[in-house]
Amino acid sequence: MKTKFTIILILLTASNNNAHKTPAPDECPDKASLTTMAKSGQYAAASSSQQESYRQLFPDIAQAVQASLSGDQSTPIALADYGAADCLATWYLLEYISSNDPDVKIDVVINDQDSNDWDFCAENLSPFGKLNELSIMKDTLRNRQHNVELYSNPGSFTTQLLPNASIDITTSGTAFHWLSPSNLPRPGAFRFTSPSAVDRALVAAWREHSANDWRLICQSRHAELKPGGYFVAIVPCMTVHGRETYDVLMNTVFDPILDDWVEQGLLPEKERRNIFAPVHARTVAELKAGMDEYFDIVKMDEVIMANPYLEGISLDKEHDREMFAKRYIDSIFAWANTLLLNAFGGDEELIVKFKSKLIEGVVARAEEFDNDYMFATIVAVKK
Repeated sequence: MKTKFTIILILLTASNNNAHKTPAPDECPDKASLTTMAKSGQYAAASSSQQESYRQLFPDIAQAVQASLSGDQSTPIALADYGAADCLATWYLLEYISSNDPDVKIDVVINDQDSNDWDFCAENLSPFGKLNELSIMKDTLRNRQHNVELYSNPGSFTTQLLPNASIDITTSGTAFHWLSPSNLPRPGAFRFTSPSAVDRALVAAWREHSANDWRLICQSRHAELKPGGYFVAIVPCMTVHGRETYDVLMNTVFDPILDDWVEQGLLPEKERRNIFAPVHARTVAELKAGMDEYFDIVKMDEVIMANPYLEGISLDKEHDREMFAKRYIDSIFAWANTLLLNAFGGDEELIVKFKSKLIEGVVARAEEFDNDYMFATIVAVKK
């Protein structure tokens, strides 16, 4: 006989800490901050790399669920998953959990920025029920109508979002590398870890900002977890060999195109410096340093994932090379389109031109992108 249990599932992602409002470029022109993912289903349609990486956590999450079950099955398991975006990953996780027991009861609280595409999030999750506001959650728990109850709740994962000792499991897929808003100058490259970011003092300042963010993330999750609670995450990382996700693309295609445009007078230098992603692929050592005070690490492994956009592709065929390049660049724009559009001053024609040049560059170097995703999988227990 299958054991029936209840789970509270809470999904959270990075956002601004100022009244949960991400500043628009004209409101805060010097502050680098996370922008929302592509909307109207574009992120879901072009983010199979994110979905594939997140699915690698499912067995660890399932083990944590089983380990968290108590003898009193009326006591729900609380599981917080940080990084909801448009909730396609949420749907996969709910399918995975419920496939083990169709009667499992789950309360899902989804957190992202105010600017998130909440309508499409609700649409993705509609097979499981209506997406409600978090404020009615207590009433729903007392008067449960469905196995799955869904709630929305904007916030920032660098702060504590839930009461002390209120959840059993924290999990996240490819979200914790996004940094909180900062007034630090931009480094003149898309990532501050780029070889072309030559101001070493500025790079060090960004590393310090990232280390502080990671400490706050770990501190906040530690506070929210019950004693012995689980932290399960997959995080983009810098490998021991100095590789990180998208490094070949950024170093050999992306940044060089923009630098060439500056030299040709097609792109102002100031606008070029605005083209920056506030992300950091931390090393395993940096990840451990932020966690050691708060967690006993069960495992932390580097994972190199094959490029899913090469599936079914034969690179000796020009048509296939072009198909791969389009898929791959579409996946970049799934998370970077709003960021780039803001940096280009809303110039959609320039965005189209840039995307075309990126595709052209990837077609020329398609063989170099076969293993382009570097992650650290983390399983840890609250101290």
